[in-house]
Amino acid sequence: MIEFRAVVEVTGGDTVALSARMSREEFDAALAAIADYGADDDAVFGPELLRALLEEEMIIAAGGVRVSDTATGVRIEPGCCVGLENWRDWAGLLEGEEPWLGHSRPPGVEFAKDGVRLWPQDEHRYGPACDIPAEDLRRHLEGVRQDLVGFLDLVRKWSPYELGEELAARFDQDFHISAPL
Repeated sequence: MIEFRAVVEVTGGDTVALSARMSREEFDAALAAIADYGADDDAVFGPELLRALLEEEMIIAAGGVRVSDTATGVRIEPGCCVGLENWRDWAGLLEGEEPWLGHSRPPGVEFAKDGVRLWPQDEHRYGPACDIPAEDLRRHLEGVRQDLVGFLDLVRKWSPYELGEELAARFDQDFHISAPL
């Protein structure tokens, strides 16, 4: 089964999938990672860091879309220098356009008349891959959008320092979440 998930890179290089189904611990790790991205190295998570995040011209976050095939175990992680703010670039697949998936070992993409094939690394195009039927692409991307909408609900509910509404509005704006695909 193919799964598309919006993810954020957290401490240690791991990723956390964003959705309404996140645990409180996952949410806190994701919020701290988003707030800490691009902040001074000595910044400490707290109200000052979150307020500084809101003052940024644009909020960016290490992460993006992760594609997995649960049957084969193939997993395509966001590439280097791709951010969550670029998740909608994946919609280019619907028009036959290859999205920017990063560099430094980026995933490989191949179009066929019946769908798209993705490899974890472009240089290994003949190894295990995720095959996504064309008719399923929009559904997968809409699932990512719905997971992000659920994440916004948690931002409103769980963000500290009474910043939930303001943070949710900025994430929605900068990560282009609410608008239809």
